[in-house]
Amino acid sequence: MFHCVAATSTDEQQTSTEHLNANNDDPAEPELLDLAIVGAGISGLMAARTITEKQAGIQFRVFEKSAHPGGLLGGLKTRWITPHHFHAVNLCRELNIPLTTVWRQSEVSNTRRSLQSIGPFGEFGPSKSHGSVFASMREMLVRLESTRFMSELDCLATVKFIPRNSENMEHFLCKKLLFEASRRFFRFLIKIGTGFYPSELTVSDCLRVFRSMSSVSDLYGMLTLQNGHLQPLGSPNWEPLVEQLVSRVGSENVNYSTNIVQLEISSVQRREIVSLTDSTGKRWRARYVILAVSCLDLLQISFRPTQPLYFQQPNSQLGLWAMANFTVRYPAPYWRDHDFTGCIFSPAQSLVCYESGHNQLSGTYFSPLRGVVDDTERHLIRDTVLRLLRANFNCRTMQKPLECTIEVHPIPFYFDVFPTFERCVIFASTNVSCWYRGFINGSIQGGIRAAILALLEIRPQTITFREVTDMQCIHFKYFQRRSATERFWCSLNLASASRLLLGAGAVLLTFGVCRMLFRAEFWNGWSDGEMPV
Repeated sequence: MFHCVAATSTDEQQTSTEHLNANNDDPAEPELLDLAIVGAGISGLMAARTITEKQAGIQFRVFEKSAHPGGLLGGLKTRWITPHHFHAVNLCRELNIPLTTVWRQSEVSNTRRSLQSIGPFGEFGPSKSHGSVFASMREMLVRLESTRFMSELDCLATVKFIPRNSENMEHFLCKKLLFEASRRFFRFLIKIGTGFYPSELTVSDCLRVFRSMSSVSDLYGMLTLQNGHLQPLGSPNWEPLVEQLVSRVGSENVNYSTNIVQLEISSVQRREIVSLTDSTGKRWRARYVILAVSCLDLLQISFRPTQPLYFQQPNSQLGLWAMANFTVRYPAPYWRDHDFTGCIFSPAQSLVCYESGHNQLSGTYFSPLRGVVDDTERHLIRDTVLRLLRANFNCRTMQKPLECTIEVHPIPFYFDVFPTFERCVIFASTNVSCWYRGFINGSIQGGIRAAILALLEIRPQTITFREVTDMQCIHFKYFQRRSATERFWCSLNLASASRLLLGAGAVLLTFGVCRMLFRAEFWNGWSDGEMPV
């Protein structure tokens, strides 16, 4: 979103800032910053790095509520990137951070046995290969139906303008999918991907979120370990990236353990000034503010005098609410002894798991727990995860790890906001990210975009044309023009085929009944000695 602003010179803007500070009669009034950045995650640090590299004399400060920077890295969507994540790959190249493919013990092993992964469509766990022919046929149909419907969603989402469709997404799933296993898979995928259940979204809302994540198939591919996934060499939790960004920004410009809870916008000499207040009552002032926080944290910040309009929050009573990121280390890769790769994507068990290192598994377990998780609930989650690993890999020793670490967080959710509010508050993070929303690449792109918007207001003469075009919300190269034939082909599924067959069957049945009635009437008339007309 662009703003028509006058290109005020740097000297005039600096003089104006000094004039505002000099006219403040209250000695306790905090110093006026040019820019305040709330959040020291990847998005906030990228915004601060972009501002710093301009060397335009902009006075800024970053506020982080936790005691360390980086945000929630190494979690559900921030474990790895792909070569298609241009901004993430380019940033690692600029910071000299070597990338490597995600380590897989099955690839370095000299075994010749065929190892299998546990996918989302088998209902009988690891014993499904011993099931009946009917069960195998049903699983194949579920897989075919889900793959076809995923292609249809990609066809609907990867367009420039998504048509308005107010139909409930849950009704849309039931109409399009024939098997309950397929519906359960997409309910789980939509929940962990968007933070909302299908019943809380319209079709248009769901497609817009999927489009910002590139596509449904890309989302599913990012949540499961695939060939070509990348992570920093020797550090799967992306600490080198965070350390490099903090060093570029300057640790003296970051305030840790500072939870901003209120923004108050006031007008001073025809200029908007934002007052920031933390949970202890301490105040700061800034001409512009970048909010680089999650949607959940964004809802905890109050605005005065008016509040921005946000999308509704997820209904906490519908089911899954928390995600437990776990890492389990064993003396040996017991799962490989039972012919498994260690990869699990199970909607029925609310479990995602993959092999993350030498004799090590990592993943996420989703639970309905809400609020602060105490030690008893944490032990319950640990026992549940180990029990599920034992059941899936059919190995009792999976319940006896050397080490098990668990971090519990709410499932992140996403909604769209306008890029700016009252022209002085700029939203970053993945709320207005350009592409791959919710992933590392989306956070990087969102931070760059917020910094460019702030520079357009503070120092517009420092912005290049390339930076403005790169800032755009969606890259047009990702949009695909599809013909009517392609759209019709993508819409074909088992449910549509069954309706077509039922419709054709009903026509044939009606024709057959009419023919039988006609023949019966003919013979009745013939037996009465009358030739029916």
